[in-house]
Amino acid sequence: MRIIASCSLFLISLMFVSPSEAEQVVHGCLIKRRANCPGINLSNTNLTRSNLANGNFEGADLSGANLSGDRITEANLINANLSHSNLSGTNLSETHLNNANLTHANLAKADLSQSTLLNVDLKDANLAGANLSLANLMGADLSGANAKGAGLVMTSLVGANLSRVDLTEATLIGADLHNAILTDTKFCKTTMPDKSINNNNCSK
Repeated sequence: MRIIASCSLFLISLMFVSPSEAEQVVHGCLIKRRANCPGINLSNTNLTRSNLANGNFEGADLSGANLSGDRITEANLINANLSHSNLSGTNLSETHLNNANLTHANLAKADLSQSTLLNVDLKDANLAGANLSLANLMGADLSGANAKGAGLVMTSLVGANLSRVDLTEATLIGADLHNAILTDTKFCKTTMPDKSINNNNCSK
């Protein structure tokens, strides 16, 4: 009887394992912290609330994947395809995203602080409320992105394409905008690098 009772308790405990603790295998890749799955195809996969911290996903296909609420800190996502992915509320701090494809990705309220995003493609991405402070976006393409309320404190935007980016209520204190493309960029209640407020494009 004790054995049966113990088994029953074990099965019940498994039923209540939180999504963040559960591990799954997708196309041979064990989804967990420090996973080593370069080039893996995880497109359109539901990976919500997974812990992929310190993982190696260089060149992986994560297009259309649901990664909302995940922890992907200090990970390698260089050359990864994250287009149309859901990264809302995801912690991507100190992650390497050089040359990654994030077009049309949802990064609302994501944490990208101190991440490296050299030449990253963020065209038409949703960066509303995202934290990009101390990140390196040198040469990045953010054209058409929604960056309302985004934090870009001390962010490097050297040579970045910010054309048609909505920076309403965004904070750029100390950001480096040298050679950045600012064609039709929307400034409204925007805190500029020198702490001045730019209301040039507020609707009347």
